Amino acid sequence: MSHKNFSGTISLLSKAGLTVLAILAIAATSSAQATQPPPIDFPLPTGFQIPPSDAKCILAGHRLDLQCIIKNDPDAIRIRAEEAMLEAQALKAANSGKLDPYHQVETLGELEIFDPNLSVNNNVACSYCHDPKAGYANGISILSVYTGGSNPGSVPITVPGAYPNNRIAKRNPQSYTYATYFPPLHYNLSQADFYGGNFWDGRATGYLLQNSSANQAQGPPLDTQEMANPDPACIVYKLSLSKYSSFFEQVFGAGSLQINWPSDVASICNTPAGAAVLGGNPTPVQLSTSDRTLVTKDFGEFAQAIAAYESSNSVSPFTSKFDYFLAGKTTLTTQEQNGYDLFRGKGSCNTCHLDGRSSTLTGGADTGQAASLQPLFTDTTYNNLGLPKNVELPWYSEDTPDQWGFTANPLGFGFTDLGMGLFLDGYYGTPPNLSWAAQFPKFEGKFQTSTARNAAMVPRPGFVKAYMHNGYLTSLKEVVHFYNTRDVYLYHVQSGHCPKGTVEKVTCWPEPEDADNENMTIGKLGLTSDEEDDIVAFLKTLVDGFKP
Repeated sequence: MSHKNFSGTISLLSKAGLTVLAILAIAATSSAQATQPPPIDFPLPTGFQIPPSDAKCILAGHRLDLQCIIKNDPDAIRIRAEEAMLEAQALKAANSGKLDPYHQVETLGELEIFDPNLSVNNNVACSYCHDPKAGYANGISILSVYTGGSNPGSVPITVPGAYPNNRIAKRNPQSYTYATYFPPLHYNLSQADFYGGNFWDGRATGYLLQNSSANQAQGPPLDTQEMANPDPACIVYKLSLSKYSSFFEQVFGAGSLQINWPSDVASICNTPAGAAVLGGNPTPVQLSTSDRTLVTKDFGEFAQAIAAYESSNSVSPFTSKFDYFLAGKTTLTTQEQNGYDLFRGKGSCNTCHLDGRSSTLTGGADTGQAASLQPLFTDTTYNNLGLPKNVELPWYSEDTPDQWGFTANPLGFGFTDLGMGLFLDGYYGTPPNLSWAAQFPKFEGKFQTSTARNAAMVPRPGFVKAYMHNGYLTSLKEVVHFYNTRDVYLYHVQSGHCPKGTVEKVTCWPEPEDADNENMTIGKLGLTSDEEDDIVAFLKTLVDGFKP
């Protein structure tokens, strides 16, 4: 079955109100022939130095021994130390008795985000993939270089000779900052466009809790490639064993975590999601109806606390240089001001990354008065930028069963990331709004427009940060250059196969992974290299923590 025919079938089934989308998606995936990514070595980004402790972790073919990286990489070690410190700090605040109700729920969310014990193997916290010092995005530089920023999850892979040797996500983790300002996903009839939601593909719709950020918080704990819990009840079970269980009940009510757990709950909750022994059961922990209802309530409250922390001044504070510029408390340098003028003019950036002012691109006038004093630098819609396939993603090699009998990506290198199209087409199961499936043809290949805020935040000088859903771009200069020259230097080749005499990401852009619905407002902007640099300088003014 072709993908487009499969999409048509899904749309018809959705209209009929049937609920077999996930089954069909799995069947279509399993029937496809698995292929392997080409063994290509790529030059390292300019200035990037492999940490000496990581040298033994580098494999042939531009691959990583992920278990080695987890144990030895200095960024990975730093992140674990930071999350232990921040968790201890939050626990001290929780136990102080001095927090008002508002800060209690924020502090509970902080405790949850930095708690590695909430993963199936008690070894990965949310913050492992969302490092505060990297703007709550990937904080491990070598992963940006070798895996497109995708992070290893809780489950090691012990099958002899397997690559990768750890379950790992298919995408570069999205930043938490300002995520709570994205509304629940909705289809705007007048604009014929989707707005809001969370995740690159919008699948965290927020329909149940009416909070897309809270809905997003429920994803990684259950994702097979990330924290890999086999049942929402397992997160609640682990919360009941945590050092802050009484604080959870202080926030959400006495008895919230008092559930009659079956004798095998620990065994089940130590089994990774997707394991063959679970038989595909999404709720293998056997609970009474009343206890399952309480688990659902607790899992929602767990997520709402995380969303509260994400909206706090610790994560989304509006304290960038640009914010103080809007307040009249600082001025931009000549280069930053020029970059800002290009951002809202020739560069066409603020047509999607809304800066709270009018655009001068089509001849409109900017009065200089901000329409919003806390612009989000996103319109929360979805776009296909025409990014090439990132052949370095380990996801493409996860096409064989692990020791748990689970195959993450049966399609192997044949997998095409359709972005929002995957969600609408039933890849994750039936969309909550069945009418949305009919929009698949218009949203295939589209990914969420992330905020430009904190895009330039890095833990240290020389840190390589991955950008876009697949991490194909590894600097803001590359990002701006891609927007500027995508169609000038387009070659119908795959990444790693640019013609002789060209340089990939400089004078050669490989073809899009999915050319459907490509955004044509970018690609040939006519910016000079100096103007690209000016836009990068402006983007750096959007980093929080500026002191006027």
